[in-house]
Amino acid sequence: AVLFDAASRGRYATDASIYQIMPVGVFVPETADDIATALAIARETGVPVLPRGGGTSQCGQTVGAALVIDCSKHLRRVLDLNLAERRVTVEPGLVLDHLNAQLKAHGLWYPVDVSTSAQATLGGMAGNNSCGSRSIAYGNMVHNVAGASAWLADGSLLGFGPMAHMSGRA
Repeated sequence: AVLFDAASRGRYATDASIYQIMPVGVFVPETADDIATALAIARETGVPVLPRGGGTSQCGQTVGAALVIDCSKHLRRVLDLNLAERRVTVEPGLVLDHLNAQLKAHGLWYPVDVSTSAQATLGGMAGNNSCGSRSIAYGNMVHNVAGASAWLADGSLLGFGPMAHMSGRA
C-alpha cells in the first residue's frame, strides 16, 4: 500500500519519542522487490527514505520528512532456523516477541531484550543497535547479528557480515 492521505501520514509522524515530523508518504511493501522498486523511485525523484519498524524508537529515529517504509505488516517471517548453529534468518518486520515465541519451543531466546519487545521489529532494532536491561551480559544488536542484507543509496543489495581478521595490521 502507498499512503499519502493526512491520516495515514499522521500515524507515522510520531514514534515513542517526543518528536513529530510529518512524512512525505508511507509505503507498506509486501515483498523485497516492492522495497527495491520504492527505493528506485525515491532515488530517481530525490525523495529521502526512512525505514521503520514498530515505531518504538525513543529518540526520534523513525520520524522524518521522508518516504517511510514500514515492513511490519507483511515482511515478518522467520525464513530459516538453524538449531545446530543457533542462528535464525528473519525478515525485517518480525516483532521480537513473535521471534522469541517461535524460539521458545527449542529452548532458545533472542538475548536483546528491549522493553518494547511486543512492538519492536528486528529490522528496526538492527537499525538502532538496540540493547536492553541485560546488554551488559548479552550485548546489544551488533553483538547478536551474524549478518544483514541491505540496499545502498545506489540500489545495490549487499550482504554485511563478519570481516576476516587482517594479520600484520594494527
